[in-house]
Amino acid sequence: MKRSAYFLLMIALISAGRQVTAQENVSFGPIVGVNFSRLTNHPIYNDWKVGNSAGIFINYSGESRLGVNGQLLYSRIGGESGNGASKGHLDYIQIPIMGTYYLNGRGNALRPKLMAGPYVGFLVKAVNESNVNINPEGAARAYKGVDAGAALGAGLNYSIKNKVWLNADLRYNIGLTNVMANASDVHNRSWGLNVGVSFPLGNYSPSTGKFR
Repeated sequence: MKRSAYFLLMIALISAGRQVTAQENVSFGPIVGVNFSRLTNHPIYNDWKVGNSAGIFINYSGESRLGVNGQLLYSRIGGESGNGASKGHLDYIQIPIMGTYYLNGRGNALRPKLMAGPYVGFLVKAVNESNVNINPEGAARAYKGVDAGAALGAGLNYSIKNKVWLNADLRYNIGLTNVMANASDVHNRSWGLNVGVSFPLGNYSPSTGKFR
């Protein structure tokens, strides 16, 4: 699944690159983050809890201020009971693909940015961590295998050296699908603070369809 998702990410970025006529920059790198999440309308886990995420990302940046950011993340979200006695952990392979608008042009060492786009998540594991009597073996059966929604965020890229950038963003994920198998109107909500470092993959030429 991970290889297929990575391949689809590359296809999406290259397809976007073919829409412009100038040399475009493509970079990739590792990313880590912390999540603050809850499950809306869940009978137990409707308060915020802390999780984490890690993975890889790819940046596409055009001559204009527009770009595309794609990520492949292993992300732990879920929720906590209001009294703190129980936590529900939902581990997803998440794939957000976000359009990016930079607030200044290329050539600046500090580039603030705004981002928005869809995401899809594939449930890997569901675990109840509890001080009360809740059956942990039933956790996985209680949740659906796929989540999808929209991601909105803002952040900045800072040039460390030539074509090597520190990437940071704060993102809000809005789950748009019901994630429980036997309940309705239960959705993921999460804030994510992410930091990564991108390295140049090369310059992409839409006229030749090649990197150089």
